[in-house]
Amino acid sequence: MNENASSTRLSSARIKRPEPTPVLPFAVVLVVLTIVLIIAFAIRDGGPQPTQDAVPEPSSTPSPIPTPSATPTPGFVKESSGWVDATVVLPPTPSPTTPVYVPEPTRAPRPTPSISQCADYRWSTVQVFSPSAQVKVDIRVNNRCPYDLGPSNLWFDITGWRDGARVQSVRGAPFETIRKGWTDDLSIGLPGSLDWYDEITVVVQD
Repeated sequence: MNENASSTRLSSARIKRPEPTPVLPFAVVLVVLTIVLIIAFAIRDGGPQPTQDAVPEPSSTPSPIPTPSATPTPGFVKESSGWVDATVVLPPTPSPTTPVYVPEPTRAPRPTPSISQCADYRWSTVQVFSPSAQVKVDIRVNNRCPYDLGPSNLWFDITGWRDGARVQSVRGAPFETIRKGWTDDLSIGLPGSLDWYDEITVVVQD
C-alpha cells in the first residue's frame, strides 16, 4: 500500500491573524463625544433659573368719577386702546325757504298836467293903428310843461269886454314850437281900441 506523503504536511509556522481595522477606535471616540455633549446640555438646561420679583398688584380703591361740567363736544375721543372716531352729531339742516318778496312801494304816476296848469304866461297891450286900428296883445310864455308847446296844442283866446258884454274875441297860437323849459314871445291883434273896451282878457284853451 502506497501512502502519499504529500497529503499530510506538518508545519511549525504560526497562523496569521487578521489585522484590526481603524473604524472601531473612531466609533468609540464618537460615542464618547456624544455622551459628553449630552451631559453638557443637561447641566446647562437644568441649572437654577433666576427668580423674578413679584409685580405688586395695583390698589383696588376705585377712583372718583369726575362729573362733567359741560356737555362734551362731539369729536375725537382718546381711549386707553388708542384713538377712535366718535360719532359726530350734526344739527339738522334747515330746509331752504324762499324769502317773501315784498314789492317796493311805487309812486303813483303823476297825471299829465293840462296846458293851463303848466304854461306860465304874462301879457301886455298896446294900441296900434297900422295896418289897422287894433289892440296888440304881447304874450310871453314860459313852458313848464313836460312836453313841447306849439301851434298844435297852445291856443289863446283874447276877448274885449264893454258894459259886461263880450264885444270882440280872437284866437291865436305861436308860429314856432316852444320847447319844454324854454320861454318865447308871441303877439296877437284884437280889433278895436283900448278906449273902447272896458276890459281885455287872455285865456289859454286846454
